[in-house]
Amino acid sequence: MQNKKVVNRYKKNWKAYFEEVTEYKDIHLIMYPQDYQLEEKFDDLNDDLAEDSKEMAMYYTEETQRMLNQRLGNVTKNDFIIGVRLRSDLVNVDADLKENMMSMFSTATDTIINLLGWEQDVSESFFNQFKEAEETMANVMMMVGGVRLSEQELIYVNRYNFIRGIDHQVDEEMDKTSVNAITDALIDPTSTGVLKLNGEFDEAYASFVVVDEFRHNMAESELFYEAQTLPFPVEVQMKIQAEGKSKTKMDLNMKNQQLKETSNEQNQVGEETDSSVSTSAYLVKHLRDEIKNDDVNMMNWLSVIVVTGESKKECKNRAKLVIRHMKSAGITCRLPVADQLPLFYKFLPGERLDATSRNWIQKTTQDGLAEGLFGVTADIGSKVGFFIGWIDPFAKHTDLSSAIHSSRFPVLYHMFLANQQLRGSKTRSPHVLITGDTGTGKSFLAKLLFLYVSMLNVRSLYIDPKKELRKWINKVMKNPQVQKDYPLFAEHLERFHFTTLDSENEENWGSLDPIVFLPPMQAKEMVQVIFSQVYDFKGKDDIYTAFLQAIAKVIEQKQQGEEVGSMQIIELMREHEESVVKKAGDFLHEVVADSILKLCVHDGSNEALSLTDRINIIEVEHLDLPDATDPIESYTNSQLKSSAVMFALGKFCELFGMDKSERTIEFIDEAWVFTSSKQGKKVEKQMRRVGRSYENALVLITQTTKDALSEEESGNFGVAFAFDEPNEREDVLKWMNMEPSEENVEMMDNMFQGQCLFKDYYGRTAKISIECLFEEWQGALETVEKSKVAVAEEKYL
Repeated sequence: MQNKKVVNRYKKNWKAYFEEVTEYKDIHLIMYPQDYQLEEKFDDLNDDLAEDSKEMAMYYTEETQRMLNQRLGNVTKNDFIIGVRLRSDLVNVDADLKENMMSMFSTATDTIINLLGWEQDVSESFFNQFKEAEETMANVMMMVGGVRLSEQELIYVNRYNFIRGIDHQVDEEMDKTSVNAITDALIDPTSTGVLKLNGEFDEAYASFVVVDEFRHNMAESELFYEAQTLPFPVEVQMKIQAEGKSKTKMDLNMKNQQLKETSNEQNQVGEETDSSVSTSAYLVKHLRDEIKNDDVNMMNWLSVIVVTGESKKECKNRAKLVIRHMKSAGITCRLPVADQLPLFYKFLPGERLDATSRNWIQKTTQDGLAEGLFGVTADIGSKVGFFIGWIDPFAKHTDLSSAIHSSRFPVLYHMFLANQQLRGSKTRSPHVLITGDTGTGKSFLAKLLFLYVSMLNVRSLYIDPKKELRKWINKVMKNPQVQKDYPLFAEHLERFHFTTLDSENEENWGSLDPIVFLPPMQAKEMVQVIFSQVYDFKGKDDIYTAFLQAIAKVIEQKQQGEEVGSMQIIELMREHEESVVKKAGDFLHEVVADSILKLCVHDGSNEALSLTDRINIIEVEHLDLPDATDPIESYTNSQLKSSAVMFALGKFCELFGMDKSERTIEFIDEAWVFTSSKQGKKVEKQMRRVGRSYENALVLITQTTKDALSEEESGNFGVAFAFDEPNEREDVLKWMNMEPSEENVEMMDNMFQGQCLFKDYYGRTAKISIECLFEEWQGALETVEKSKVAVAEEKYL
């Protein structure tokens, strides 16, 4: 809704649709709260779980379901249905005289039988004659992305009217194929303002709140979207009937005459014409000009917002809240005391808005209907996946907690669906970018996603240069309360395999040596990247040539089975006949000695890093990374060496994902190290390339999006989470498919820690609030421990 140009384009498209279907006369728009089917979705998710984590994962999906139902009551998502009455005069236009005579005879027979109150069986041939008209309408529906309902779905749509608010199973209700089964309910209208619906085992109350008045200009009325921001599920239904132009012109002439007479009477008694009269006269004139256009027609419509409740009191209170909420949006609604039962029957599918329906009728042109934003809903993420938070449809909140508890839109996300060629997907890239300033919540989200991934049948790797995960996970595992109350979670954390690369431990030397763990071509390239971080070869062709020759010779020795590593390259340079090459070799030897580069440069006597566990976390001891905002020119020698180690880790991640026999994923924290230099970009690009041909996903966690914002890079991340970064707001908005308007910049400015923009693989973007539902997980996800003073600060709010 923050993208005004997109919204206006959407309205324009729907205006064209309503103009197209005007000739069909009768239209029914339905928005109803469809059951979210959490249980079924999590059952489907079970097929993707790892065997060793299945029990624990199923426990937490059941807990998620329980907690969401406890918070929201019944978890729902809005579904949208359009009904259009097929015109009989558009059927069989090519039929011969005999067929048309038979059709007329059949119509007359139907009329007589209906008058007598009898029923007749409808033959299949009756429906066959509508096939062509239905096919035409199906093509028209494609203008707005409409698809046919299945027979079972159509049964449920009819059945829903009699069981709204009553707990039920959708699949069971779809099986009720007979008319008697569909309408099986007792409707009690004896209470004012509500209907009591009695099902077979349960009961509920429903109230029909009628839309009564709008502003003079219906622009941005957005009825269907506005109703979705209520804190409980509601239906919005609209019955529409196109009005003939002759009647519209006659009514306008009569109204114009009335206004003239009223104005003249006021002027005759010395009064000025009321502003309401002048406004009405202007609107009549404007409308008369409008309907001269062949495509513009008046549309008569009746709309209701249906609320339900477990008790009569709850139902009426919700109806009152609807009236107050819609009034703030400029829409006046009323609760008819005595018309509840007639409204119930009027809004059954197939019932027309006829001449007897005079009360509460609104009149607008087709563009007025388009302003209602039918079909627009807050929806993002995947239909099957783990819960990660809530969509926030509001502009401002007092804090993150209020944003979370005011939303009814849960967000599910599965990290391995982007490259599955899903219908409607805008990307096939499985890679994920998580960006944002320090302290905005990106690390919390990354660790939450990693925990969820660890439950899947996926081999995972987390590069943790800040050594945060081990600290918090050990803290949770040593907590006796967690061990006692959540044994499945504690047992799962024990499966996390930590590998610490410490340059002071000789056993780690050469763990990331390219000569040892990479194929020849990649080894040559990676060695150049590492050494170029600590030695400037620019303008030193003789030294660079000797360096490349040394690499080639050592690689050849490696292929012949000799025990060699990158250190032999330096030794060959030190033994070179030219003094400048010797000096360069001596310099590199001193640079590597007693430094973190020992992890990448060694003699080949130690084995390279190899990860066979399913859940892996790599830490690097004594890593000295610069700040994300520091220019490369300001990097210290220690920081340059640390960057070289990160590049070697990136190359290892590339190899980690190149196993076609299984799904793999790598999380790389502090990923801005790769995008801040030319050499790093090359490594990062090669890491991303793996995901195109293998079932591999790469998650980059970084403070800046600048290097990912270029057109060349933008399509490489199928999913993105953008936390606030004050210096990049406009660029981030563009990249997240949002307009860089002042309103949107202000929206980002108002985001709290834990809120971000989420762009999913369907190309949709929404502001979401991240939430972990489980208290025992919080310790493993924290990145900063609150001090006693900070706790006290919050105590005195």
